[in-house]
Amino acid sequence: MKNHILFCAIFCVFFYQNGFSQLEKGDRLFTVTLAPYPTTSNGEKDFGMIVKADAEFLLTNRLSFVTSGFYSNNTTFDNVSGISFNAFGIVPSLQYYAMNKEKWSVYGLAGYGFGFTDRNFRGSQNSAITVVTLGAGVHYKLKNKWYLKFQLPYFKAQNISFGFTEVEGIAPFIGVSYLL
Repeated sequence: MKNHILFCAIFCVFFYQNGFSQLEKGDRLFTVTLAPYPTTSNGEKDFGMIVKADAEFLLTNRLSFVTSGFYSNNTTFDNVSGISFNAFGIVPSLQYYAMNKEKWSVYGLAGYGFGFTDRNFRGSQNSAITVVTLGAGVHYKLKNKWYLKFQLPYFKAQNISFGFTEVEGIAPFIGVSYLL
């Protein structure tokens, strides 16, 4: 009897979560997000920005594949160190929606990608980087096809040309999504 009650409870929770979801299998979203980017170069504090554009495709009501293109500059707002560099890249990732309700969705994400930076180092004009990301995010439905997105990933950009960490930390991204 306990097994039947447990099965019914799990089934009802699963049905409720999927019966009133804001995002469904086959949905496609386009998202643009921004994050502040404080850095330290030569002991001086600079302040820049990271911009991401995401293309997301829901494989199921719970799992999506996302391709993120990013651009960052360490001195967008403040260049105290006199050292400015840009980074570009693509990070494919998977997002798992732990909660997918009518107004809110909460998800975890994990990704790995590649890019490059134009930082001058050891006589080189640019170098390759790998990017690992792991974090969580929230979608809030504003109206018919528009969503507010907040994402809090930990990321690490490793310079694979010269073997050092370019950037590592948590960045709060905020932006908007449009359901295509």
